[in-house]
Amino acid sequence: MTMTDYLEDIEDQTIKDLEGLALTGRNFTQCRFEGCDFSQLRFDGILDSTTFKDCNLSLTSFRDAMLQGVRFETCKLVGVDFTLCNTLGFDIGFSGCLLRSCNFNLMELKKTSYQQCEIIETDFLGSDLSESNFTNSSFSCVNFNNTKLSKARFNGAHGYTINPLNNNVKDATFSLPDAVSLLECMGIKLLL
Repeated sequence: MTMTDYLEDIEDQTIKDLEGLALTGRNFTQCRFEGCDFSQLRFDGILDSTTFKDCNLSLTSFRDAMLQGVRFETCKLVGVDFTLCNTLGFDIGFSGCLLRSCNFNLMELKKTSYQQCEIIETDFLGSDLSESNFTNSSFSCVNFNNTKLSKARFNGAHGYTINPLNNNVKDATFSLPDAVSLLECMGIKLLL
């Protein structure tokens, strides 16, 4: 092994510039990335207790990466396939983010937070989103099918289309007027 084959782990750092920073083969613990552009870059190590703030993660690859306690704040995530992550200890959360064309199919996402996010053309097919928080988020063309949404919170959320006949919505909370869409899926029309 040469010196260039081994990359030191980075701990407790705030990173605002990626120039010269190798991401592959490297672990980040308690780090904070601010205003960084990760477009089409790849993480394949461990991200532990790490925060991304105001970052562009368009087409970023997390193939085989371990995301444990990772938070995304006001970030842009386009075309990210989270199903390629290592699922051991998988724990993520989003606040004020744009999630477009992301894939969360068949994932264990219990208690995941998607607060105040704009979620567009994103798939949650067969995922377990029990007790997740979608408070004040907006949805457009999001696919919830055979999804566990028990005790999920959609307070103040709008634009979602969730069919309660093929999704588990037991004890989930929704707010008016958007909760009416739950009835529209069953062909029920409300007269006001």
